[in-house]
Amino acid sequence: MNNQEDGGAGMPRGVRMQGDDAQARDSGPLSIFCGPVRSWFEATFAEGPTPGQALAWPAIAAGENVLLIAPTGTGKTLAAFLAVIDRLVREHLAGTLAPGLRCLYISPLRSLNYDIERNLATPLQGIARRLDLDDGPIKVGVRTGDTSAYERRKLRDDPPHILITTPESLSLLLSQEGWRDHWQGLETAIVDEVHALAPTKRGVDLAVSLERVAARARRDPSRVGLSATCRADDAIYRFLFGISRNSTGFFAPPPTGSPPTEYEVESLIEPGEVPNRGLSYRRLLRRLRKRIDANRTTVVFANTRAFAEKITHDLKTGNDDVKMIAVHHSALDAERRRAIEAGLRSGEVRAVVTSTSLELGVDIGTADLTVQVGLPGGVARCVQRVGRSGHRRGVASRGLLMAASPAELVGAAITARAAREGRVEPLSTVATPLDVVCQQLVGMACLGEQSVDSAFELIRRAGPMAGLSREDFDACLTFLAGELSAPAGAFEPEPGAAPRWTSPRLWRRNGWFGVRNGRVVRWFRSNVGTIATEESVRVLVDGVAIGTLEATYADRLTPGDRFVLDGRALEVARIEGGVVQAKATGGEPNLPRWTSDRPSLSSELAGELATFRASVARRLAEEGPRTVRDRLARELRLTPEAAAVIVELIEAQDRLSEVPSAEGSLVEESPAPDGSGLVYTFHVPLHRAACEALARAVGARLGRRFGRNLHLAVADLGWSIRLPIEGNGLEPGEIAPLLHPDRLDADVLEGLDRGDLLARRFRHVAANALMVLRNPEPGRRVRVGGMNWVATRLFPMVRAACPDHPLIRQTRREVLNELLDVPAAAHWLATGPSLRFRRLPALSPFAAAWIEPSASEALQFEAPGDALRRLHARLTSGGK
Repeated sequence: MNNQEDGGAGMPRGVRMQGDDAQARDSGPLSIFCGPVRSWFEATFAEGPTPGQALAWPAIAAGENVLLIAPTGTGKTLAAFLAVIDRLVREHLAGTLAPGLRCLYISPLRSLNYDIERNLATPLQGIARRLDLDDGPIKVGVRTGDTSAYERRKLRDDPPHILITTPESLSLLLSQEGWRDHWQGLETAIVDEVHALAPTKRGVDLAVSLERVAARARRDPSRVGLSATCRADDAIYRFLFGISRNSTGFFAPPPTGSPPTEYEVESLIEPGEVPNRGLSYRRLLRRLRKRIDANRTTVVFANTRAFAEKITHDLKTGNDDVKMIAVHHSALDAERRRAIEAGLRSGEVRAVVTSTSLELGVDIGTADLTVQVGLPGGVARCVQRVGRSGHRRGVASRGLLMAASPAELVGAAITARAAREGRVEPLSTVATPLDVVCQQLVGMACLGEQSVDSAFELIRRAGPMAGLSREDFDACLTFLAGELSAPAGAFEPEPGAAPRWTSPRLWRRNGWFGVRNGRVVRWFRSNVGTIATEESVRVLVDGVAIGTLEATYADRLTPGDRFVLDGRALEVARIEGGVVQAKATGGEPNLPRWTSDRPSLSSELAGELATFRASVARRLAEEGPRTVRDRLARELRLTPEAAAVIVELIEAQDRLSEVPSAEGSLVEESPAPDGSGLVYTFHVPLHRAACEALARAVGARLGRRFGRNLHLAVADLGWSIRLPIEGNGLEPGEIAPLLHPDRLDADVLEGLDRGDLLARRFRHVAANALMVLRNPEPGRRVRVGGMNWVATRLFPMVRAACPDHPLIRQTRREVLNELLDVPAAAHWLATGPSLRFRRLPALSPFAAAWIEPSASEALQFEAPGDALRRLHARLTSGGK
């Protein structure tokens, strides 16, 4: 990494800071381009280059590896592509432009790829006119899962100069003999939306694929990374550029005169009200309608697909023009999504409600307002979502965070303040996932026999794989070659039947490996990728594909049942051949269930929120509620009424219990609401993943102490455990040992083993590693019920047969360090946090606001025979 200039305090190495776009223009960035390219740009953009373009073009033209971080809507696409286009135009002018792949563009979204293809057409056509050509010399192609077989053959036989694709399609192309030589002339690889890829297994898979591409090119292609919300730290550089390449980073400011982004927080609850979901939701709909009417285009983000569907359906109810409001998420058919995106660009669709599918740079035209219903979870996601609005020069991006409860209101106010101050969280990348190693090894072998040593060295060149040990690598090969006591593959022959083993995926001998047979190649190509998906069932309305439902939900549907999809109430007509045939209907439909995680707070926001609660409590004691209310309204840019709601919550907690300190813990004991034992609520200043780690350990310790089944509910800033015990509960002196750091890892694992989180995670790990197939061969459909057998039957069999199986170790590792955050929990315990204990007559306001709404999970510690005997004793003693 080049240490170009210090970017100021806190900036990582290799980042050039540029604070004034006038200075950038004075350096004459357009002078590096040939006449036709420069002429087109000057005629199209009279205001000149944006700061990001002016900074990045010289470095990209010089073949440097570049990371460009620039605000949304400031021309990052042209910043990345124009120097590449200029190089190709110069070759055309010199008569040396030959067919063949020269530039690779990768983004995480298919829809974004089609936007890029359309957006590139404008400069390429404009430059062609200046060359007096009807058809420009530069060819562009798109290769995704939606590409037809005919177009795939065309791309293979005559590859374009610029290929636009996704991580999964790139991995697929690398496994195909017809593409083996096409990578030789590649000069540039552009990775868009770096922040969306870097913290995921998709990103790790892409990083390895880029190293495979580099190994096939005549010279190492330069890499260009683009992001609007990334923090340029070493982890991002290693992800994007690997472990040995020099690189340059640019953090570009907005163009001069750009107004600051606006973040507004609105409360759906009034002072003095008891939180009521029905009332808050009715207010939400009224206020959304008002905002939609006041703006040309509004983008509404809900945190789940089901909630996005409900909001869309209810907004349409009673609306004369139902086409002006649409829903957009990944379970909708691709053609339907593209029609909605076109409607947004044309202005026919005035409002769209989405979960996550429009977070990234999909072209939806110019939105005037972004609304976030609930909490986005992190500052980066908030900035990204709000940045979807205001894509006109001199127009501000505007974001509205709508909070339906006092706890949401506090979180929204803290998130908006951090966003205004630009405090974007650092990204954590995934390190050495063994299931990705397995998939990449199979992909390599699809091209013929491979050297074991060469494959190991190639994989380790990818930044996220730099820490891969030879022992783990060899274990992956041993598994794929069927040399472990557990099988290399398995399938479920009939619902409920014991899994059957399948043959090994690879052979290995004398330092070489390869695929066993052609079936393995077909399995790889139909199951490539690391996106965690559930089995789905297509939904057709009048013969037109609308979208999909998860199979576990669709399996319970019968003719006459109503559900909502595409924002419409639909009624099941019949189910045949794995397809739900539906028709439009009226009435109140049920909400489908899709497996997804609600966003939790980042660790930084969780700590800031804990500090905020403690500081407000302290101020209330010193200054009184009126002064604190006015201060909060001023400092957080809230209405006095919203500030009063926050004050009331803190005061209520202080009256019934106490406000937890910013660094310590508060444990509250209260009767279970249904009278079935005691609830212990733990308040700590940690985000959900760290809370879950501690909750599992505490659950294991309580399970050993009482020998009874527990119910666990985990949230940001704490968790609760319901103990079904009669009589006295824990004494104050018994609380501290529950939060002791000794044997933390072992107790977390025991707590995991008593629940189903490990087994559920194993489903995805096994699918990524091709132990099981998400998509069987053509003609063999996975039965409804999906991959649940992997969790319920295959996981315990593999764990019993081979406890040290690489996929078992990978499952444990990612549950402990990604789904849970054991390192953060251990670090907090090591600080020796203070501990307070309270016995309460009911759940405290903080417990009711932050923790109680979370779904609970049962932890099984009691033997079935003991449970039956205890039930019998209760019944024969009159329930006492």
